[in-house]
Amino acid sequence: MIARRGLLLTPLATPALAQSWPTRTITLVVPFAAGGNVDTVARLAAAELTRRLGQTVVVENAPGAGGTIGTERVARAAPDGYTLLVGVESPFTISPFVTPNAVRYDPLRDFAPVGMLASLPLTLVGRPDLPANDLAGLLTLARSRPDGLTFATSGTGTSLHLWGEIIARGAGLKLEHVPYRVAAQIPSDLIAGRLDLAVLTITTTAPLLREGRIKGFANSSLGVIEGLPPLASLPAFQGMEMLAWQGLFAPARTDAAIIRRLGAELDAMQAEPEFRQRLVNIGMTPWRKTPEQMTALLRSELARYQEVVRAGNIRAE
Repeated sequence: MIARRGLLLTPLATPALAQSWPTRTITLVVPFAAGGNVDTVARLAAAELTRRLGQTVVVENAPGAGGTIGTERVARAAPDGYTLLVGVESPFTISPFVTPNAVRYDPLRDFAPVGMLASLPLTLVGRPDLPANDLAGLLTLARSRPDGLTFATSGTGTSLHLWGEIIARGAGLKLEHVPYRVAAQIPSDLIAGRLDLAVLTITTTAPLLREGRIKGFANSSLGVIEGLPPLASLPAFQGMEMLAWQGLFAPARTDAAIIRRLGAELDAMQAEPEFRQRLVNIGMTPWRKTPEQMTALLRSELARYQEVVRAGNIRAE
């Protein structure tokens, strides 16, 4: 279990507060810069929640330290339902092991899960002239290279990096990780042949795959996406599916009535075909989970990724 870092205790929400909530603007904290996948989903959710709750819901970006700064901010916020987090997997289930000194919150104790918003599959893709045309061919190629193949991601300790490590370990491959500070540069370097492989989200790779500018080998879900088979379609990779996700969290000790109200609004929002289609249009998969299911997911991922980080001796640079 991850050690608690001694957050300041704040008063419990009163029953009267829960009954009258909300009476003022609600802030959704996004722990990343504007313009990315998480920010886009947050703004879609904010617009819907504004309509449903009858109060303005605004998005505030608080980037830095791989998402841990914005995540910590919500952990320390008053548990009154007016500061919420659009959380993702990395600060919750990976950063505690990759950058333990930067994580001053407990992902299980300091947050109250509300509901999941969306999930996003990862993709394993390669340069256009790589001499392999499918996943089996790629494994054969990688095993024939004593120095291995390079694979790029948006940074050390991200979910993309860990999925690459899971692939390498599962198949007994040598893959050299190339972390990028500017993720937008990866596709152009891949197309130019300066990299062998990359692990990127489907939102980034889908248009490049359709145009035939890169080769696609697998996705991290359980179904075929953009013509890419699931990694688990090969026996060596059974149980190695992995999804990036975005969920809504409140500070721990937020009144249960507020959590229930928010959860009900998320359920109704995700049941609407129009909202679901908006997510699909940006490459996201609507994903509904109860708070209990979200807690179970966090526990499972914490145990899984701790083992991957330890085995790979992964530390942020």
